[in-house]
Amino acid sequence: MKKAKVFWVPVNQGKDISRLSFLLKLLLKESQLLNDVEKNSLVAIKLTFGERDNQGYIHPLIVRVIVDKLKTKGAKPFLTDTNVIYKGKRMNAVDHLETAYLHGFTYGNVHCPIFIGDGLLGENSREIEINKKHIQKAHIAHFLYYLDHIIFLSHFTGHLFTGFASTLKNIGMGMATRKGKLQQHSNIKPKVIAKNCRLCLLCIRVCPAEAIGRNESSCFIKEDICIGCGDCLVACKFNAIEVSYSENVDILCEKIVEYSYAILKGIKRKVFFNFLLKITKECDCLAKDEPAIIPDIGIFASFDPVAIDRAGVDMVREKKSRDIFKELHPQSANVDRQLAYAEEIGLGTQEYELVKIEA
Repeated sequence: MKKAKVFWVPVNQGKDISRLSFLLKLLLKESQLLNDVEKNSLVAIKLTFGERDNQGYIHPLIVRVIVDKLKTKGAKPFLTDTNVIYKGKRMNAVDHLETAYLHGFTYGNVHCPIFIGDGLLGENSREIEINKKHIQKAHIAHFLYYLDHIIFLSHFTGHLFTGFASTLKNIGMGMATRKGKLQQHSNIKPKVIAKNCRLCLLCIRVCPAEAIGRNESSCFIKEDICIGCGDCLVACKFNAIEVSYSENVDILCEKIVEYSYAILKGIKRKVFFNFLLKITKECDCLAKDEPAIIPDIGIFASFDPVAIDRAGVDMVREKKSRDIFKELHPQSANVDRQLAYAEEIGLGTQEYELVKIEA
């Protein structure tokens, strides 16, 4: 397979919004990735609006650079995401929109509307038959069927289960409906190690599905209710909760990849942007204001979702001179296996040509 081009503009300080906007405009100009967008075409911009009170999202004024570029082409852009399966302020479209507005994603800031892709409660779903190893029928946001273009804006982070989170997770988990998200998480079922439990009850307080109970000696997890989000694993300070990482997390990654296949197969034009800025240990769903694990690297862009994630993983490893993903989450999935599987099923290639753009 021919090498995919991955464009990269270095960024030394991602907090400087005006500088970051300039560099993103330069990336758009030099890469020409949005040049074939037609007049009057409907263009979805998939991103995450962030959990309430956290800072894990791409700044609205940076998103506006993409929007304004699309509008110069006469396109009709809109921002989109789907509802989550855990309890919080993105579980339904009303709370989700309110969270987006509180984080600055207003029309005045981003110059376009917001559309929650799977409806009020995740009911706007479309079943796609793909017949892959784990997923035979995927449940994805229905509106994807009508799109002309989709642009994925992904914030590169570490991840408790998948090792890292970026484009593939933003696609596969991000555009699945709530039913699809549950399908992907179905094999992740944490268990309480009773002898280690101190009954501090923090796991009960953080569980978004109210799936944890207690008895006289320890807490316990109700497997029929558990959604496999992993919040309890992060919260427990006494190593009293574990999951069977050796099998389950690899399956989760492969399911995410298969969902990415289902989501992208019907959309003709796709463009991917990865923001390797303030890379945190945990993903944006969990990270509040964590310190960065590595200095800012820059913004990547490509037509290939596998190549852009491969380039990001390679760059982070190069900067650290070691496998930071396994260091942060020793029992997480094999990052390289996830990318290899994506290549195997035809999502893209791991072979890339890095095109550096200098300011």
